[in-house]
Amino acid sequence: MHAADPNVDTRCYAAEPAGHAHDFHQVVLGGDGGTELEVEGHLHRVDAGAGLVIPAGTRHDYRGLDHDNRQLVVDLPADSVALPRALFERPQPFLIDAPLRGRVQPLLGVRDSSVSRPRHWMLAARFADDLARRLHATPAADDARRFPVARIDGWLRAHAGEPPSLAVLAAHFGYGPRRFHDLFVDAFGEAPHRYLTRLRLDAALALLDRPERTLADIAADTGFADQSAFTRRFTQRFGQPPGHWRRAAASMAA
Repeated sequence: MHAADPNVDTRCYAAEPAGHAHDFHQVVLGGDGGTELEVEGHLHRVDAGAGLVIPAGTRHDYRGLDHDNRQLVVDLPADSVALPRALFERPQPFLIDAPLRGRVQPLLGVRDSSVSRPRHWMLAARFADDLARRLHATPAADDARRFPVARIDGWLRAHAGEPPSLAVLAAHFGYGPRRFHDLFVDAFGEAPHRYLTRLRLDAALALLDRPERTLADIAADTGFADQSAFTRRFTQRFGQPPGHWRRAAASMAA
């Protein structure tokens, strides 16, 4: 059974207040104009300089502050792109800097019906990586917990092409393997090897968007033993081989 699909879409929020909750995480990235969201009694403004992470199951009320507001919304089922479960323990605002704004602006106006499934995944994986790096970079990212989730996730992203063993990973952060495994599952929502495999496959999505990279190149870059091992894991997760995936993405982009 392959993973639940993420979704990337442009939304224009009406001035009339409304609200709901849903069973997937949501990231609202400010684009044009402003939108106000109230989550757990706190007001947040989303605009070209600010975004908001909304955990699954969290009611949020919203209204557009400008008639022509457009925000980019990324819906993330829990088993879609690789992000630590601890990242979604509470709503989190974040700043949108110039590089991230450069990713958001070209996508304003994109509607989910006009984007292929591979493209939704590629965009969601890219924004997930951006989000992790920004939220982990805050000074208090690991202050509230003894287990250093932010540092571990950042280290895994930096070494996705060289997947370590559990023993090596645990020792790097000063833990025994069993204790590290248990704390990791609690913070990330799954075992280290499973999370790292998802992280490596997310990285492969971006590489598939580069036609000069062969499947063998991508397998090597993401730490798989060979193209066959990469294809098997990719197909298990996404429901089709990477070559078919690449062609589907290219045909929709043409």
